[in-house]
Amino acid sequence: MAARSMRPPRASTGPSARASLAVALLCALLAGCANTPQQQEMAELAPKESPADLYVNMAAAYYQSGKLDIALERGLRALREDRKNPKAHYVLGIVYQALGKTTEAAQSLAEAVRLDPDNPDFHNARGSLLCLQQRYGEALAEFQQALQNPLYKTPEVALVNAADCTRRAGDATASERYLREALSRNAQYAPALMAMARLNYQRGAYLDARGYLARYSRSGPATPEALLLAYRIETALGNRNDAKALARQLRQRFPDSPQIMQL
Repeated sequence: MAARSMRPPRASTGPSARASLAVALLCALLAGCANTPQQQEMAELAPKESPADLYVNMAAAYYQSGKLDIALERGLRALREDRKNPKAHYVLGIVYQALGKTTEAAQSLAEAVRLDPDNPDFHNARGSLLCLQQRYGEALAEFQQALQNPLYKTPEVALVNAADCTRRAGDATASERYLREALSRNAQYAPALMAMARLNYQRGAYLDARGYLARYSRSGPATPEALLLAYRIETALGNRNDAKALARQLRQRFPDSPQIMQL
């Protein structure tokens, strides 16, 4: 892939790449992510919106801006308003996970699922946490529960999470199957394209890896990880000039990234 095919990085909306995915999930589920935390604080209750819902939306907005301490306080306030609000437990689970409080995150996400067992986003979030805890069987069961809902708007998200989970569990065949299914649902889903590019590079299918990364570059940001993978692919293909140009891009755009040490 030619160096110039990598697109400039997009502005980040969260404290990390993993947090950005959680933000997207929160914004898909909760109202108000387009607003700043201050705008959320000033918002008036909609006719059908409870005080707990308002604090949930505040928590999501503060989480989006990286203010985890305030997000936690607003999430806890939502619970004080209504302990049976499943979105309050869900947003708290995401915030607790970002804070490294795994036990609390697990409890909050389990309660969200208990209160609203038909919500696919809750099952997907709980599955992701279970996978990080190496509870792979339970995690996959949660992803499958999410995927069984015909109204799930973003099944590709759960499919990519299932792919990552089966990869961690050592089942490369199942991981690739999940990735391909994710792309069959959404052919431009950037995380699936990146994962397929990485998988093909690792197996030595460099032209296929380049093709997936080219597709990724049309829908995903030019991250340090993407530029490093592009550099490695072009190096493996013997395209020294393109590889050098990609290395230069990585150094110029992300001078402090650890990926520079892997060039």
